[in-house]
Amino acid sequence: MSIDSGIKGLEEIVSIPDGFIVLLGGTPGTGKNAFAMDYLFKAVGNGEKCLYVSLRNSEDQLKHEAERRGYDPESESVKFQISNDLMRPGTGGQVFEPEKVTEALRRNLNEFDPDRVVVDTVTKFLMIFDAEPVKREELGGLVDILKAKNCSTLMLGEVPFSMNGQPSRYEIAEFVVDGVFRLQKIDGKQVFDVLKMKGLGYSTDKYEVEITDNLVDVSKRFDDGTSEYGDEAYYAQ
Repeated sequence: MSIDSGIKGLEEIVSIPDGFIVLLGGTPGTGKNAFAMDYLFKAVGNGEKCLYVSLRNSEDQLKHEAERRGYDPESESVKFQISNDLMRPGTGGQVFEPEKVTEALRRNLNEFDPDRVVVDTVTKFLMIFDAEPVKREELGGLVDILKAKNCSTLMLGEVPFSMNGQPSRYEIAEFVVDGVFRLQKIDGKQVFDVLKMKGLGYSTDKYEVEITDNLVDVSKRFDDGTSEYGDEAYYAQ
């Protein structure tokens, strides 16, 4: 069964199976937060329970963003896990304790039993670890926790402006998740495309992103004269 994403036009591009874990990566200002809020609260509107795991924003900031987009952040069907509460002093300032992040996630998955989850951001989670094999192992463990509960999950990936066009900073999450969505700036426009959906067909076209206070729309094709077959082959692993 496919989920209702809450994003106008997305179902015509790709169907997201229930329980899939998808990475949505992009540079600042490409619409990740609006995409995540609409993805989450569409499920709330459909009677599902949802969990927003934040590693960078306060609960007040998230609730304000939800209200700005016309949603009720006080709904009993949504819960915010704020990982800033799970930090300890370090030599360079406050640092996350990854085991506390995963323990809190396990607890919320078991006690709250959400149908849909947003992780904001997977980039900050990976920053905790130094070696690439450890990053992949720890992220794989996080994915396994979500898979065990069959949670449809959107993981946000932060990308610096210098890496515009890449779906993530570390090129690790792409190989652990089920799907990869990319947001980028091309010729001054916000553009969306799909780079990977494990075992599924999808459109390889690019689409313009229109964001209003209550809508994210990816229904209009963007023509830059290129093909995405190279990206598709790279991420179909």
